[in-house]
Amino acid sequence: MIPLLAQMRFPAPEFENYTLPEMGLEAEVPEMIFWRLAALMVFLVLSGIGFYHFRSRRAMLLLAAGGWFVFGFWFSACPCSVGMFQNIAESAVVGTPIPLGVILLFAIPLACAIFWGRLFCAGACPLGAVQEWLHWKNVPVPLPVDRVLRMVPVLVLTLCTVMAASGMGYYLCRLDPWLPMFFAAVPTTVGVLTLILLVTGLFVSRPFCRYLCPYGVLLRFFTLFSPARPQITPQPCIRCRLCEQGCPNGAILPPEPEERSEVQKEGLRRLSLLVACVPFALFFGGLLGTLAAPAVSSLHRDVRLLRELRAGAETKEVEAFEVSGTTLAELHARVAMAENRVLVGMCLGGIFFAGCGMAELIANARRRQEEEVYQIVPSLCFCCGRCYSTCPLNRKEVSS
Repeated sequence: MIPLLAQMRFPAPEFENYTLPEMGLEAEVPEMIFWRLAALMVFLVLSGIGFYHFRSRRAMLLLAAGGWFVFGFWFSACPCSVGMFQNIAESAVVGTPIPLGVILLFAIPLACAIFWGRLFCAGACPLGAVQEWLHWKNVPVPLPVDRVLRMVPVLVLTLCTVMAASGMGYYLCRLDPWLPMFFAAVPTTVGVLTLILLVTGLFVSRPFCRYLCPYGVLLRFFTLFSPARPQITPQPCIRCRLCEQGCPNGAILPPEPEERSEVQKEGLRRLSLLVACVPFALFFGGLLGTLAAPAVSSLHRDVRLLRELRAGAETKEVEAFEVSGTTLAELHARVAMAENRVLVGMCLGGIFFAGCGMAELIANARRRQEEEVYQIVPSLCFCCGRCYSTCPLNRKEVSS
């Protein structure tokens, strides 16, 4: 915990006749963190009021626009759903000092998700706000394809966490597709990726949030414990299907049909088989992660440097190493430590990925309680309020 709570400055060097220069940034950073935390909590509270109390699609759109401006431009894309978890992973394993304010920026949306769902995605995430306003005409993603694509963010979270925790740096930040929106100088590759996502977002709702965002995986997990279950309408459902057709994120479940006893027994056998396969899936997930560890560790700068030295390559990294005074034994020790961290991380990451995949299959196979109403899946709901605007009963009640 000491690295996590470390101060943002180091002791002054003990030189004679040395005057420490004045640093204005040191006083400004805590103040900006304070304002970011304050704005984040304000937007989360307003999102909860607009979604649960007023049940208004218009209010959620206005909050999304405000969050896009405040967190996207004023605070320079912070909090960032792409980079926050990498900061925490690196600090927890490597020991890199990290301000307490950054930890709170990471933890507050997750704590909010435990009680009220994914309100961060609705009004406080600038990336989500862009996609929410951009969506023009919905093209439904086939359910099997959607279920497969849901696992991509889990893979991104696993790989990038292992890379950050092993000291490789933040590879995902280099490909952050939203950098061109908030910063001027970006690589051409990132600009092309941003353009592809923007065009895709015109027809597919929130493609980045649903199929790429690693922080969204954590929000989905914490939302599973949320006692607040949003209802499409407080009145008895007339099963008009308008809410199901109006939700572009696949977050609304239709009522369970009555099934014959033979069908129920078949479903129970299928569910039992999936549960029995969990230990095998976890084992093979860990095995695949272990087998993939050498390929991932090859991206580490120390591993690359050692390979270049063995090959006799003349690169800038090799020249810098030769004049640094570091011995080859010290480099071997650093490489061994990095490879060990990657190996352990990839093994645990493979188990985590396999567990998420089996949980997804079991959740889809499990039969829920028989209720003649359309239900919102909190872990898949972005609190956009579209179902409120399409439900005739909810519109009638809100207008009255």
